[in-house]
Amino acid sequence: MIKIEKVNKYFNRRKKNEIHVINDTTLTFDKTGLVALLGPSGSGKTTLLNVIGGLDKVNKGKIYINGERITKRSMNKIDKIRNLNVGYIFQDYKLVDDLTVFDNVALVLKTSGIKDKKEIKTRVNYVLETLNIYRYRNRYANMLSGGERQRVGIARAIVSEPDIIIADEPTGNLDSKHTLEIMNIIKSISKNRLVILVTHESDLAKFYASRVIELEDGKVISDYANTGADDLDYRLENNIYLKDFKNHNIIKDDNVNIELFSDNKENIDLNIIVKNGNIYINSKTSEKLELIDENSDIKLLNENYKKIDKTIYEKYEFNFGEVINKNIKKRYSSIFNLFTLTLNGFKKIFDYSFIKKVLLLGFFAASMFILLSYSRIFAALNIEDKDFVTYNKNYLQIIMNKINVDDYLEYEKNENVDYLIPGNSHVSFIFPLKDYYQTMEFQASLAGSLSSTEMINKEDIIIGRMPTSKNEIVIDLMNYDQMMKDKNIKQIGINTPEKLIGRKALITNMEDFTIVGIVDLESPSIYVDNSNFINILSSQNSNYYYTDRNIYMDSSQSSSNVEIFNYELFKEDIIIKKGKEPINDYEIIVSEENSFMYPLNKTIDEKINDTKLKVVGYYSSNDNMNYIYTNNNTVKYKIIENNQNITVYPKDKEAALAYFREKNLNINDTFELSRKEYMENARSSINSTIIVSSIVIAISLIEIFLMIRASFLSRIKEIGIYRAIGVKKSDIYKMFASEIGAITIIACFTGTAFMAYILKNLSEIVYFKNIFLINPLVIILGVLTSIVFNLLVGLIPVYNVLRKTPANILARHDI
Repeated sequence: MIKIEKVNKYFNRRKKNEIHVINDTTLTFDKTGLVALLGPSGSGKTTLLNVIGGLDKVNKGKIYINGERITKRSMNKIDKIRNLNVGYIFQDYKLVDDLTVFDNVALVLKTSGIKDKKEIKTRVNYVLETLNIYRYRNRYANMLSGGERQRVGIARAIVSEPDIIIADEPTGNLDSKHTLEIMNIIKSISKNRLVILVTHESDLAKFYASRVIELEDGKVISDYANTGADDLDYRLENNIYLKDFKNHNIIKDDNVNIELFSDNKENIDLNIIVKNGNIYINSKTSEKLELIDENSDIKLLNENYKKIDKTIYEKYEFNFGEVINKNIKKRYSSIFNLFTLTLNGFKKIFDYSFIKKVLLLGFFAASMFILLSYSRIFAALNIEDKDFVTYNKNYLQIIMNKINVDDYLEYEKNENVDYLIPGNSHVSFIFPLKDYYQTMEFQASLAGSLSSTEMINKEDIIIGRMPTSKNEIVIDLMNYDQMMKDKNIKQIGINTPEKLIGRKALITNMEDFTIVGIVDLESPSIYVDNSNFINILSSQNSNYYYTDRNIYMDSSQSSSNVEIFNYELFKEDIIIKKGKEPINDYEIIVSEENSFMYPLNKTIDEKINDTKLKVVGYYSSNDNMNYIYTNNNTVKYKIIENNQNITVYPKDKEAALAYFREKNLNINDTFELSRKEYMENARSSINSTIIVSSIVIAISLIEIFLMIRASFLSRIKEIGIYRAIGVKKSDIYKMFASEIGAITIIACFTGTAFMAYILKNLSEIVYFKNIFLINPLVIILGVLTSIVFNLLVGLIPVYNVLRKTPANILARHDI
């Protein structure tokens, strides 16, 4: 039973074009019967029907369905009440075109909580058979005629056995034949339930309805029980009653029998030819010819027309009680589960039209550009230590104009200092490439930050071993990467770090060094024994070059300072002829060939640490060496004086920084300083990369938005249909989410995977290594962006539509 009390509804409320479409209406409807709402266009009958059925809201008043109020309640609660109590028949059928007849009807059962497949099949087949459309059960709805589609709509309305049926001009789009068929069915339904019908055909209403309510300008102007016409003067357009014609002429001759029916004397001039079982008719007049056979909609009846009586609808019976399982209780339910959602999502995509499938290429391309842009952004932001680290990460550096030797020696003794290195610690070893005859003269450079082997331990070694002698060294993997930029190294077959183990590295004037280990501390360091520091540093600025233990002056170099070497390195190759060894600081020995230039036990003009050097001996050698030798300390002082910076390896970095800053020295953490300088130089490039990539991402997302919106606009009618028949809002969200998920998997995932493959290969090329970064995080971010944006763009319009009432959605499905 339905009860409405003082209901008012307005269109364009409080505007100049306000319409009071339902005006203070109060009505009560019984449990059974066919109630017809009559009135001219704009009288408010469809709006009244919509608010009664819960498809629209009212501004004032109350509406009760079977005792439950549906006004001023949440849409979810209204949906539950109307789903379990009301069935809907629409003028334009409101079928889901891409579902079969069976599935369209079964859909309502699923929303009512009936999930048993056997029960669904029993109920659906029963109503389809009763309505004489069982043979169409596997056809898609868009393949049916208007009358057939309306029968499906009726089947859907009654299959869940609701107490109330509302029908909005169900015959409005049908011809006279189908109009009668549908009205007969509706009348039969009303025997044991309430049917509220909107129609503009008063003759039909007064013949079929048990009650008629007439409306005008939103008001009920008449409400009466219909005990009127027992018959209906309603001519079927497809029926021709032969006995109603005035003229009946018969032409009969042997095997020829032709009958002519007409109301007037017609001028008929025909040639009829029979050949090979075919009949050919040639008309010499202007009348239209139409063939009537067993497949034609036209029926020839050898009788007079007579009015229709009530027996025409009494033959229809719906006895659900005989077929349904009465133990199954209806409950408002979701129609989807995870499996069906996933399956339906992919099915929807595969059923796309060609144009929509082409749109998938847009999603594919957009996802590619999204990943490409993220790859560029992350590459720009991915500042790795190897990009800027040029010194050992543990080092501090004092920037000075000139180093005082005494100050340097004082700094060395500080408890927070492990050791000092004059200069910036950069050294370069010669890496000979004598593996082949063709490369005998080739050599490469092994450059890095001079560091002590005491910095590392066995656990740091990734290839090889720790040094066991002072002429064994360990390098960092970063040094290997730098070396591999020299194509000559690759030409001799060195293509992995392992192949560096056992190779020689040379320093002028010193014994050969052997690479015995490799670490991966992301610090471009060459780890050597501390005792070799001064001699290695001494060789770096020497104007001499090394060849097979012989030293030669480089004539292209000139210096105002005397070149001196550590006597300890050459003592086995020379013989003291006169005087003594240079044991003390600032003592030197020279070749006896130069004795005339350097008097024994006399000082020379050359100074180190503001102290003149003193000649204490002459030497000779088999190789005719002609150099100046001194002790290790003097060489060290010379190196200190020749540099402007001091590299500090601290025991405690913070304490060391504090100590040197107390002395007003400009000291920096080399790691932080290098990073800062790199970032300052790279900032403009990083910003431009981020801006350009962000624009590309934005364009890609806009493209996705436009494609999803174009697809969505064509689906508003579908949403309206689902909402009108009682499908939950959450189910509609799930339905679109599953479709978006399918699009994302088919187009976006494949696009992302394809671009990831391209970027992975590009990033392995040295030129592109710092341009593109591809890793799981970048891929996941690209995928998440596609998923989240697709869902947002896809579901926000759905949300905006679902905020409207079902009636409003259906009224605006063509936007």
